[in-house]
This record gives sequence, structure tokens and C-alpha cells, in this order.
Amino acid sequence: MGSFTDKENKILLSLVSDCVNYGFTESEALAYIKARLGREISADAYYRRKKQVDSGNYAKEWLNYFTRVGFVVKHKQIIEIIEMLQKDSIRDYLIEQNKLHEKRNPELIMKYRYEIRENAKLLQELSLGTPIIAQIKAKIDNVEVLQPGQ
Repeated sequence: MGSFTDKENKILLSLVSDCVNYGFTESEALAYIKARLGREISADAYYRRKKQVDSGNYAKEWLNYFTRVGFVVKHKQIIEIIEMLQKDSIRDYLIEQNKLHEKRNPELIMKYRYEIRENAKLLQELSLGTPIIAQIKAKIDNVEVLQPGQ
């Protein structure tokens, strides 16, 4: 079982946090961690990390990470998904629109137009969030510069 690298320790803390959040028993937690980490850990190692997670410091570290990185990553993922949906809707609309007039489905064309408008609204709303993200990042960076090592 042995010692863990810093990277493995971070992953392990996250996995133990999952186990706590999902209410796993010890045996379920150890099986889950083995499956996700790719190696077994001892019950003692699990409980040491569980104590860290339960202490509240881990929650603060996770929140700090999420506010610095996680929120931005999620925001970007959502934008990418909606952009993909928009491309699909436009493609489907153009296919239907280019059919011979007698084979076109007017209801389907209207549905695609509606989807395209709704996706455009979502993309616009999400794009407006980008300056807010930049402001949050600037504030966090400023706090980190003022309080190095914390």
C-alpha cells in the first residue's frame, strides 16, 4: 500500500470526500477508492483522510479551488455544450430547409428556428458572465498577492 504522491493524496482526499458525501460504509469506501485510484488503501489511511475531510479544512480548500478554477471550467463546458447544440440545430434546420418544397416539414422548421433562438439567448447570457468571471479572478489574484502563503 505504501505512501502516496502529492497528486495521489489530492485525488484520495477527493475520493474520501465522495465516500463521506454518499454515506459509504468502510468496505464500500475502500472498494470505491480502489476502483477509482487503481490501488488499495488501508482502513487507517481512509480514516486519516476522512478525519481531514470532516475537519472542514478540506471543504475550504475545495471551495477555494472551485472559486478559482472549477467555476470557470464548468462555465466553459456549458458554453461548449450549448455551442455544439446550436451547431446541430442549425445543421438540422438547413437540411430541412433545403428539402424540396413539398417534402419540407413546416412544424419542424419552426421548431429548429425556436431552438436556434433559445440557444443564441443562452450563449449571450453565458457570454455576459465572462466579465464577472474576470472580476472574480482579479479579486482572488489580488487577495493572493496581498496574503502570500495562505
